Amino acid sequence: MRPAVFFLTFFMFFFVSADIVKVYFLYDPLTDRYTFTNQCQDFRSCKPLYKTKGEVKHKAGYKINPGKENQFDSIIRRASEKHGVDFFLIKSVIKAESLFDTKAVSSAGAKGLMQLMPDTATEVGVKNVFDAEQNIMGGTKYLKKLLKKFKGNAKSAVAGYNAGPAAVVYYEGVPPFDETMNYVEKIHGFYKNYTGKELW
Repeated sequence: MRPAVFFLTFFMFFFVSADIVKVYFLYDPLTDRYTFTNQCQDFRSCKPLYKTKGEVKHKAGYKINPGKENQFDSIIRRASEKHGVDFFLIKSVIKAESLFDTKAVSSAGAKGLMQLMPDTATEVGVKNVFDAEQNIMGGTKYLKKLLKKFKGNAKSAVAGYNAGPAAVVYYEGVPPFDETMNYVEKIHGFYKNYTGKELW
């Protein structure tokens, strides 16, 4: 690798890493506004801008097959109708998050079909994250909230589902985190395979 290329690569890595480590946000639910800062004295009131959802773990021997991929369609359809979210968008998120494994758990603590973090599960009223219907209904409710926040922009909503809405607001679009960029492209690919159409 030439020195200039190495320096640029190092600089970009340092820049993104610095943002991940040093930028925090405070959220006011009354105004739906974020305040960003590089200092945080109390982690009860401010949170890091980005925290990975971790690696998803499945039981040994878990496999996805066509039957498993379609077994939650009736629940997905009800969630789609109830919350006004595209059926295939929900299904694409489930596939990306858990490969349709109701027992999937990530190293960061996300759980179930739509990989709900504990705070998110509480926010959307899910009591049992391993219950397929509760998880899909709750995850879809949260996805609808993100779609509404980003004025129907599915790409921003999907990015927010992975990285959190604060990161999308801060970067005014998809955050430059490898996990999030890959996630957004994965959702797009799944949606296109299901429908033959572009999601954005």
